[in-house]
Parts: sequence; structure tokens; C-alpha cells
Amino acid sequence: MKVEEILNWLDSEGYIHSFEGERDVEIGGFSSLSHYVENTITWMKDEKSYRSSGQVERISCAVVKSGVRTKCLAVIETENPKEVFFAILQHFWGEKRIEGSVGAGTVISDEAVIDPTAVIGCNCSIVGDVTVGAHTVIEHNVVIQGRVRIGDNCYIQSGAVIGIAGFGFSKDAETKRRTRVEHFGGVEIGDDVFIASHVNVERGTIDDTVIASGVKIAPSTLIAHNNVIGEDTIIISSALYGSVKVGARSYIAASTIENQMTVGDDTVIGMGSVVNQPIGDGVIAYGTPARVIRENDSDL
Repeated sequence: MKVEEILNWLDSEGYIHSFEGERDVEIGGFSSLSHYVENTITWMKDEKSYRSSGQVERISCAVVKSGVRTKCLAVIETENPKEVFFAILQHFWGEKRIEGSVGAGTVISDEAVIDPTAVIGCNCSIVGDVTVGAHTVIEHNVVIQGRVRIGDNCYIQSGAVIGIAGFGFSKDAETKRRTRVEHFGGVEIGDDVFIASHVNVERGTIDDTVIASGVKIAPSTLIAHNNVIGEDTIIISSALYGSVKVGARSYIAASTIENQMTVGDDTVIGMGSVVNQPIGDGVIAYGTPARVIRENDSDL
């Protein structure tokens, strides 16, 4: 493949970029800058990383941030080199999925509505009043049950469990025995949501658990019953207990959020925190218990 083919694809997809160098350079694959392989495409975020890599003279093609000066044979400049580089990799070398396919061993109940462009892996269980939107990918061994709405262009990795009842029990005042509380709510998931492996999203008790559009959830995360997660929030390997509300564009890293707590918009909860009191908008908070440290001046 020649660089010309990559440039034509970027143009067709509307990526904003400029180009310097030779369009007929042969590209046989991709590699990282630190372990560069000749005749491949790589990317770099700044000139320092380029100089320190020791690959100054022999890079065939690189996607670089606008303004970075190199001696590569072919240079694709853009404001978002990482995004553009991985888009190229996905298109030319990524796993090809067949829209509308359902893997072996998967069970889908008659009442479920699956968009014809969705991709369902092997050994999944999709049972109940479930809707799956357009171009959504559900990998192998995913369980979805109850009343669950999943939007368009979502990606759900293997081992995720969505829509099961939460861990809820009531104690009898006289006998002290605990009785399981039935959960009658559902789960609402917006568009462009990423749910990683081993994520548990519980259905609500009466109202729905809500994950808004653009939310990204990393592996081994609990989203308990009645949680409401705002748009474009990122949650990494955390436990959010019952009825937690998180605002839009926030970032929660490896933390515990106690039940009925709130976290505002544009707020960062630092790694290892325990949130046991409300945290407002636009701040960075961390610690055990979490305390507001300063205004959010990060790019997380």
C-alpha cells in the first residue's frame, strides 16, 4: 500500500490534515515510534519524542502534530495525530466486523429488538425487553436482561453484565431477617457509550439506571441501581453504589462513591478516593474521605 491510499481515505472521511513528502512511499504496516519498523506508519505528538526515539533518518511515514518538524519521507500533519493515526489503523488493519451478525451460542429472546446493523458476539444472553441500536457492537459472553435500552454506536466488551437486579435487602424490624428487594426499573444507555469488560450495570429499583451518551466505563466497574451518569463522563475501575448521580464531562478514577452521593459537572475524583459527601462542579477532589483540593484545571 502507498501513502497515497491513506491520504485518499483521510480525504474521503473528512479528516483535516496537510501533507509533505512523497505520496508513493510503500507502507507495509504500522509500528510505535519507540520500536519503529522500517516501511511502516507511526505517530508522534511532539518533536521531543521524535528526537529521543533515535529514528530521525529512517521513518517512512508519520502522523504528527501540526508544526512538528521531521525528516520522514512522508508526513501527515494534523491537530489530533493520535486520533488520526488510530483511525488509519482501524480502517486498514483493524478487525473487520460483519454488520448484522450474531455469534454462535448466543440467545436472543423474541421480545428483544436488535438493529440490523448491530454486531453480537458468541455466547451472549440478551433476554427481556431489550433494544440495541444501530452499529452497536456487543462482544462475546455479555449478559443483558430485563428492560434495557442501548443506543447507537455503543461498544460493550466481553464479560459485561447489564440489567440484573442490584444488591438490595430490607431488614424486618422484629425478626431482623433480611428480605430481597425486587427491582422493577430498567437501564437506559445513550449513544456512543463504551462499556469495558467485567462492568456490572444494575437496573433501577423503580426508576431507571441512566448512562448518558458519550460515557466511557473502564473494566471492573460497578454502576449500581438508580445511578445517573452524565454525558461524556469517564469512570475507571470504580464502585458507584446506589442512587449516585454524576454530572457531565467528569472523570472518576479507581474510587468508591457511597450511595446517594452526587458529583458535579466537569469534576475530577482522584485515584483511590472515597466520596461520602457531595462534590460540586468544576473541581478536583481526592482522598479518604474525598475533599475538594482546587478548581479543575486539568484536561482530563
